[in-house]
Amino acid sequence: MNPQPVESPVVDVDVLDESGCADVSERLESLRPHWLTRGTGYFTLGLATYLDVAASDNPQETYFGRLARSNHILRDHFGDLQDRVADVLAVLLDMPTRYDERVALPGFHVFEDGGIAVDPRPSQHFDLQHRLMPWPFRIAPVEQSVSFTLPIALPYCGGAMDVWDVTEADMLRLERTGETSGTIGATQAVRRHEYRVGRMAVQLTPILHRIAAVPARHPGDRRITLQGHGIRDVDGWVLYW
Repeated sequence: MNPQPVESPVVDVDVLDESGCADVSERLESLRPHWLTRGTGYFTLGLATYLDVAASDNPQETYFGRLARSNHILRDHFGDLQDRVADVLAVLLDMPTRYDERVALPGFHVFEDGGIAVDPRPSQHFDLQHRLMPWPFRIAPVEQSVSFTLPIALPYCGGAMDVWDVTEADMLRLERTGETSGTIGATQAVRRHEYRVGRMAVQLTPILHRIAAVPARHPGDRRITLQGHGIRDVDGWVLYW
């Protein structure tokens, strides 16, 4: 495993080869009846704090009430992938990693047809959903978090993440001058962090980013990624979504 630095704070690290990604994709397709519809051409397999806690009026129902069943499906069908991701991140972060069944396991984003963006969408954000979670364990007193995206299948024209070199601290300073994430997204330089199937992109600290658009959709295009985050607890990193 050879982590390849891009521009800090994002690094890429190989996790699966193409055949491994094809196998995961086939397993995921067999579980389509369990996908959750999140929008037009937009699905997840698994629960996500940004959707089922942060954007929910009733997290006890949408997140915690569905947690056991969702985690069982993911662990039963993708336990090998979960273990591989945990091992890779443990090496990259140089600390132990683990899963906790009291929070959602990393799960899948699936975009098909109209869900695949061909025009840039004003959806830039920081991954700060961990601040809204009622953690069932003690997290580290100094906040530390990571986010990761593992592409399993990409559209014909590829896939990427738009990234601005703006941290949350930068954002707070800019807001005092009247800037917003929307104006920054429209006026400041953005770089395109290209994805490759099987290679995981890891944000080592929250930065302003969004899903990048593609030039055109093609028949049969799908954008499938394994998504997750990590939060430091007293023993290492807990991986979740």
